[in-house]
Amino acid sequence: MRFSQLFTLALFFAGLALTPHICLTQEKRPNGTDHSELPGEARRIRLILVQGNEKTKQDIILREMKLTQGGLLDYEELERDRLRIQNLGIFNRVEIDIVPTDTGAILVVSVSEMWYIFPYPIVFRNERDWSRISVGAGLLYTNFRGRREVIDFSGWLGFNPAIRLSYSNPWILGKAKLYTRASVFARRVRNRSFTVADSVVNENQLGFKWTVGKRFGHFIYFDLNVGYRRLTLSESGQGTTLSSSGKDNLPHFGFSFKYDSRDLWEYPHKGRFLNLWATKTGTPTGTINYLRYGFDLRKYVPIGATTLAFRTAANLSRGTIPVYEKVHFGFSTRIRGHFREKRSGDHLLLGSAEFRFPIVPITYHDWAPFQGMGQYGANLRFGVSGGIFIDTGNVWFRGNDFDSGDFNSGWGAGMHVFLPYNGLVRFEYGFDEEWNGQFIVDALVSF
Repeated sequence: MRFSQLFTLALFFAGLALTPHICLTQEKRPNGTDHSELPGEARRIRLILVQGNEKTKQDIILREMKLTQGGLLDYEELERDRLRIQNLGIFNRVEIDIVPTDTGAILVVSVSEMWYIFPYPIVFRNERDWSRISVGAGLLYTNFRGRREVIDFSGWLGFNPAIRLSYSNPWILGKAKLYTRASVFARRVRNRSFTVADSVVNENQLGFKWTVGKRFGHFIYFDLNVGYRRLTLSESGQGTTLSSSGKDNLPHFGFSFKYDSRDLWEYPHKGRFLNLWATKTGTPTGTINYLRYGFDLRKYVPIGATTLAFRTAANLSRGTIPVYEKVHFGFSTRIRGHFREKRSGDHLLLGSAEFRFPIVPITYHDWAPFQGMGQYGANLRFGVSGGIFIDTGNVWFRGNDFDSGDFNSGWGAGMHVFLPYNGLVRFEYGFDEEWNGQFIVDALVSF
């Protein structure tokens, strides 16, 4: 079977991912106790105590829990509550202990906070390419006011220089459960479509984006966004803007719908993720008038301590797409096995499947060099998992026939190293259709 045909399999697996499945394992209750068999009042949650939150407000933690004071204890829901608190991204470790009493159970939520304000140097790679390095500095406040608000002011030189100020608040207006994000930026970006053609053309961009959304329960998010960019191309790219002036003014608005039941966002073991989105740029009667829309479907099936992960995603378009709005492989989105190959188009479709398994279970350490940081240097994690993957994808231009023979596909395996402060580094080796191999070093989980 050619690897290009693996896309059919990826869609098949993704279809399975959207249907109910039978879990092959059952989590054990602590101390062999099945809380569902305890008398009603013994299962009643008498009190929830939170400790270790020197900076974080207590309600920021409690609002992530479905279990509440006065409700009945459910161990599986308790574990899901613990992971939702971990997903806040501001704790090294979260533990929930059950203290039984004659009149009910007391839940003790213990958190180990991360350090929350960082004046930091910036050294990072652009588009997952180690030859495209940027250097600068910034100030990041990850837990502003102790309410999980994030302020980030940064600037850098080198490849794609920029200056940016952003703010996000995951919960505003109390019971309304609204959230907001806003950013302003000025940047110079190397155009990817010209890069694919071995030319150097830079985009000069100035703009802002503002998002307002609502959270429905614990899993559903819907938001609207509005923004504006003013864009010009360097001299070698003049004549390719949509406006004859050589300067494109790009107002845009869009929406996003998400369903996210993943247990742990940084490295999911079970759950589903669905994202439907669309962004309209320009005006219906103007020179600039195009639409980008797409979806991202993911499913994580637990089999004991191992995980089967599936993904299919698309980024599609309608209207006349300018050169700076093409989609690409070989930059932020890559096919392992073709990791460094660059392709451009108007539409993109991809599929992936991965089997993940623990090698060295995650453990937490209080290492001597960090003890002066108090709890912010405690519970530093380390662990190693492995993965076997298949990736496939295609990009094509509007007006061209969709050809399944144009898919790039690859497969391989690697190690995933868990580091403190939610760090993850992957060391992988991938093969293409002709069994040509390549070594890959990347950050964060693949999906």
